[in-house]
Amino acid sequence: MSQNQVTLLIKPQEFFREHITSAIKEHNIVIPEDVEFYLVNLLCEFISHKKIEESLENISLFQTPMAMILKKAIEAPQEEQIKIFKILGDTSLYISGYFEDFFNRKTYDIQYYIDLGSNAYRSVSDLTRSGNSSKNPDTFVTLSDLFPKLVEIVASVADSTKQSENQNILSMYDRWTKTKSERIRKKLEEIGINPIATNTKVPQ
Repeated sequence: MSQNQVTLLIKPQEFFREHITSAIKEHNIVIPEDVEFYLVNLLCEFISHKKIEESLENISLFQTPMAMILKKAIEAPQEEQIKIFKILGDTSLYISGYFEDFFNRKTYDIQYYIDLGSNAYRSVSDLTRSGNSSKNPDTFVTLSDLFPKLVEIVASVADSTKQSENQNILSMYDRWTKTKSERIRKKLEEIGINPIATNTKVPQ
């Protein structure tokens, strides 16, 4: 290797820990150390999610409706349920945070994924308490309770790691109206848009 060539190597765990720590500080969110560690590992696993899909008998995480994975979890033998519910929670969290434009192509919105993921983690906690799993049920209770805030953390990591690109302002605004995300509000204000909450309910 010549003196002008420099190779920088960083382990995925170190990379995501740095970005997650930064996102937590940015949003002034307090989360337990075990949950922060969980987020780091989750993002590392989704770098290559082939192993996750193989454990679900090669079901595509990004092409299969989450309702189908939920059905699989409910109908699975008890010893398999923890694994499948965990994957359901992880996938819901990853997609909710990492793919803002994903929901523009779906008939349901981000709240569907937030509710699904939160409930999946709650199921993992309940199952681990009643079984002999080595997983800590308290970790999954926290993942369930803090799910919307964890989505914001993962979304901030996505923002900081994506290359600069033109964004669909309308889709950003639509997402803000659904989530009231402080992060998205700031992004809209940076491009000169002051988001205003409106009542979208139809009078009865």
